[in-house]
Amino acid sequence: MDIANKKIYYPGLSALRLEWPAEQSVNYGVVINFDEEQENNEVKYQLRLTRLKPVDENQALFQIERISDVFINETLPDFIADRLAYAAGKVFYPLVVSVDHNGGFESIYNHKEILSRWPTVKNKILDNFEGDLVEDYLLKMEQQLSSQEKIQIAFLNHDWFLHTFFRPIYKEYGRNHSVENIYKFPIVRDFKIEGYQTIEKLSAETNDFGGIELLHEGTILPVNDEYFAYKVAGSYEGYYLLHPKNKRIVSLFSSVTYKEAVKTSVKVKISIIPNGDQEFDHDFILDTNVDRLPVSDMVILDGSSRKGFWERLFNK
Repeated sequence: MDIANKKIYYPGLSALRLEWPAEQSVNYGVVINFDEEQENNEVKYQLRLTRLKPVDENQALFQIERISDVFINETLPDFIADRLAYAAGKVFYPLVVSVDHNGGFESIYNHKEILSRWPTVKNKILDNFEGDLVEDYLLKMEQQLSSQEKIQIAFLNHDWFLHTFFRPIYKEYGRNHSVENIYKFPIVRDFKIEGYQTIEKLSAETNDFGGIELLHEGTILPVNDEYFAYKVAGSYEGYYLLHPKNKRIVSLFSSVTYKEAVKTSVKVKISIIPNGDQEFDHDFILDTNVDRLPVSDMVILDGSSRKGFWERLFNK
């Protein structure tokens, strides 16, 4: 049965709720493009995201594991500084984060575990690198690891995956399926802006793939200062494709720009990696949230008449 372009019946006031059982894992591919003037760099890696059993009743924990190397412009890091940062950054993974009831990032949860890994990671670095640069970098790393707060600030200032994936999107969107929020991004880390004033629009119907769409459109919100109000500009666009049953993120795209003297933009793409050779369509199982159809109805590719999910997603 086709589930494309069907009316969605959300509970409450158009409430979006995540259904992710504990100990269930999903693999994602991440691509981040940094563009400033004539310089463009791409960072690419894969990770595994697992919902952990909660320690407290109202606490949601997710474990993030890197399951691939990190590629910069399609190659492994080759500059000494990049290689050193990559080697030292391994201390953070697996990373466990706590998430609020809306799906928004709260804190780094496994600080003590990260600290316990550092001696091993440090010894490997000393075995493979030498020089003043290494000593200075290790000193800065140990200062950063000294408290949970410092680790959290470092991730909030640099980690684009956390900023885009763990947004508080699981909430009520009201009768008009639209709400407003202010979002911040690590594209600028000073006092010149409050963030990006964003309109969030939740789809009333499934799209051509049978998924739920969430659109973000935002403009930069300078601080209440006439000088900065005229000097800075920027925009934010976000697109989330969600599974119609469990509301997990299937794919997302985020584009953030900031312009003062120079225009800077960061684009993030995150997509589920299918399990083996299976198409993702087989898991688009319907429930009563989608046009009041029974849970037994599902979409199965026959391999002939329809395009596969990934072909349809990236080649509309």
